[in-house]
Amino acid sequence: MSSESRETRLSQKAQWEAQLGRRTALLSGKGIDEKKIARDVLVKKLKAKIRESQVRLDAIAANVKRTEELAAAKAARLATPKEEAPKPQKAPEPPAEEAKPKKKKKKEEAAQPQA
Repeated sequence: MSSESRETRLSQKAQWEAQLGRRTALLSGKGIDEKKIARDVLVKKLKAKIRESQVRLDAIAANVKRTEELAAAKAARLATPKEEAPKPQKAPEPPAEEAKPKKKKKKEEAAQPQA
């Protein structure tokens, strides 16, 4: 039951907390002590689900906070006027020395004497 929605995670967490409360009430109603209740398989499972939901809720909150910070930074960046820096002029390249003639391919050399 994974979900990216904060509302869904909150409802799941509330549901598991209610189930945990009912289970612990049932076990304590039977006269089982706290140590045995803590070792109960269903109690452990429900506590793990609650922890998992809380971790996911924290991650969702961190993502929301980060998104807000990035949006604020972008708004601030767009609000400031751009400074036009003068473009550095490129120095003219010195004339290259005489280019060496390229070697012709063997096929071209073979074709030239016949012509």
